[in-house]
Amino acid sequence: MKVPVLISRQIGVTLIELIISIVVIGIALAALISNLASGIARSSNPMLEQQALALSQAYLNEITAMAFDDQTPIGGGQVPASQNPCEQSTEGQSREDFDDVDDYHGLVEQPPQLIETSLDLSRLQEYSVSISVNCAGTDLGIANEYAKRIFISIRLPGGDVRSSSSYKGNF
Repeated sequence: MKVPVLISRQIGVTLIELIISIVVIGIALAALISNLASGIARSSNPMLEQQALALSQAYLNEITAMAFDDQTPIGGGQVPASQNPCEQSTEGQSREDFDDVDDYHGLVEQPPQLIETSLDLSRLQEYSVSISVNCAGTDLGIANEYAKRIFISIRLPGGDVRSSSSYKGNF
C-alpha cells in the first residue's frame, strides 16, 4: 500500500533568515548614517555663510564709496596716469580717516569694524577681515591704472575663509 506523501509548504521566514536580514539591514544603515554624519560635519552652517556674505558686502560698499585715489578731483573724475594712481599708500591714516580705496590695502581687522553700518557687529566678534587692493585694469581689458581690484577675505569662526572681490574704476 502506498503511503500518501504530504507536501508541506513553508509559510513565512525562519528565525535564522530573520536574524540574517536584521544584521544586513543594520550594516547598511550604519554605513548610510556614517556617510550622512560626515557630510553634515563638513557642511558649513548657513547662518555663518550669510553673516560672512553680509559682512563682505558691507565692506565692499564702504570701500567702493571712497575715491579711486588721493589724486581724484573733488566730485569725481579721472586721475591721470602721470600721477601714479596705482601707488599704494595709506598715508599713515587712522581707520576713521580713510578717504580712498588704497587706504584699505593691507587692512586686517578682528573683530570687524566698519565706519558706518546698519549691521549689528556684536555678533561677529569671532570673524576676521583681510583686504587687499591692487591695480587690475588688465583684468578688465583696459590700461592697468584705470581699475583697482578690491579683494576681501572673511575668516569664519571655524577657520574657513570666504573671499569676494570687486573693481573700482578710475573715472
